[in-house]
Amino acid sequence: MADTDDVRARWDVEPLRGLWEKAREVLESPEQPSTFRLELPDEETQTAVGELLGRPMLGYGTRIKVSTLDERVRGAGLGVGLAEVLEILHGRPVSRTSSMSSTSSVADEPRAAVRAALAEHSLGDAPWADEWARWLHQYGRVPEDELDVVVRRAAAVLAELALDRAPVAWTSRADLAARTGDAHGLDSGTTLSRVVLRAAALAHDVAAPGNEHERRALWERCGVALDGVSATVLCWSLPLTGADDWSRSVLRRTAAGLPSHLTHLDLQAAPARLVEPGTTLTVCENPRVLEAALRDDIGHPLVCLSGQPTTAGLELLRRLADDGAVLRYHGDFDWPGVGVAGALRTQLGVEPWRMTAADYRRALDDAARDRIDLPSLIGAPVETPWDPALADLMATSGRAVEEETLLPALLAVLRR
Repeated sequence: MADTDDVRARWDVEPLRGLWEKAREVLESPEQPSTFRLELPDEETQTAVGELLGRPMLGYGTRIKVSTLDERVRGAGLGVGLAEVLEILHGRPVSRTSSMSSTSSVADEPRAAVRAALAEHSLGDAPWADEWARWLHQYGRVPEDELDVVVRRAAAVLAELALDRAPVAWTSRADLAARTGDAHGLDSGTTLSRVVLRAAALAHDVAAPGNEHERRALWERCGVALDGVSATVLCWSLPLTGADDWSRSVLRRTAAGLPSHLTHLDLQAAPARLVEPGTTLTVCENPRVLEAALRDDIGHPLVCLSGQPTTAGLELLRRLADDGAVLRYHGDFDWPGVGVAGALRTQLGVEPWRMTAADYRRALDDAARDRIDLPSLIGAPVETPWDPALADLMATSGRAVEEETLLPALLAVLRR
């Protein structure tokens, strides 16, 4: 083990003391969560925590993975892990409270029931299974006489969720619940919803949701839309090939100079094939691009994501990609914008379009020429693997270029 003086000299500093106290609290917790939230009250704390974790801290709080913190500590060259550091800094060892006695048959029976239910759906060996079983026994608040039914229904739901990958299709929560025998069984506040979301949080290594916004985000991360109508995707001039009523209704809106807002129900009613293979469609971020194309009577097909893509937007893009369409994405030159570009490229094969370092440099030069004030880049940098020089140039310039700023040039290309 490293000399205790070396550990204290490096890490026994005021800006890190809150981190070490929170880490001990987590390691000694019977529940043993995999992540914890740390408040960053000032710039000094942000800097110290950022240097330790190897990433910038730009807000007043962050979520930290216990395993990542341990890896960073072990990689510091002092020959200690997180538990040893806490023992040195606090003068006492970490007390790892066992959440259940290994000799307690009362505890073992519920856990066995959980493992058996998961095994029926090939989830018994899932890395989160044991922790979920412990949580159910200690904190799940499921009556013993209901436990068997609840875990079997929960296991059936979990088997249909995207727990170890990004979803490629979405189902509505009501439809998913109905397959368990109760169309309202997964509504917020129900026991089944609560225990399923806890398992989903463990599987995705995120904190358990604490409000409706977080619950929605976790459901969507697992491939579940809360309903079939609230998530929409804005479209213009889709070159649909079907002769059915649904396709004709969308085409009639285009002929009338109107866009279409498609929901999950729309996509469920759509024909199996939407467009011919090889059809090129442009995916944009800002609705102003689509509106301007519509008003200028530009017939090039557009799908607008209006920022972060909704589940309906991702479902439509998947359908188009499966048809063999050529999808290209353009968004803001900011960290969220290039983040969306990278995610779409990885998950659906959508290629970034006019989003290279050269395009960004040209946009900066045009803004300087036209005396346009560009906003500052905000947030953590994001890699741009399709053109690594883009992320470097953005980080160096520190300026964001919103898609609307590039509207005249984009419309000129779409018109051609």
